[in-house]
Amino acid sequence: MYLKQAITRINSIDWKLVGSIASEAEADLACEFLRRLACFFKEEAIKPVKPLVADIAKLLGDAEEIEISNYCNSEVVEFLGENLYLKNIIQYYLHLAKYGEKHPDRYKNLSIYDPLIKILERNGMFVLRINALDIVNGAHIPLNEWYENFVTMKPFEIEQF
Repeated sequence: MYLKQAITRINSIDWKLVGSIASEAEADLACEFLRRLACFFKEEAIKPVKPLVADIAKLLGDAEEIEISNYCNSEVVEFLGENLYLKNIIQYYLHLAKYGEKHPDRYKNLSIYDPLIKILERNGMFVLRINALDIVNGAHIPLNEWYENFVTMKPFEIEQF
């Protein structure tokens, strides 16, 4: 159920338009992702890692690898083939959705990725690197001390976006 919903969500994005819109809202969504990820590390008492390598399902103990082409349509696969960093996040999102099938109590963690998926649904684009989260044509968020900077941040209500 969780995986099917996640697959539908990813396949429903108009990938031809991703990157065509940029606004301050996408920067807020990116910050909300970082806040949620920092809170996950705090709540789970897991030593924080860089957001680029934060595969939550793997951090929770699932070593399975996800191949996007097994779950997504050719438009998604083609787009992500040119965007390695974005591909990682989509893999992490699908991996956690699949993990949630076996561990329904972990489905709540899927909301960590929601702000980034929402950026794509809004036709925005992000590039998550080791040292920065960039909103294409919108914002640059340095990731030095990212955990300390976002763990106590006030939440954004992403439903308004």
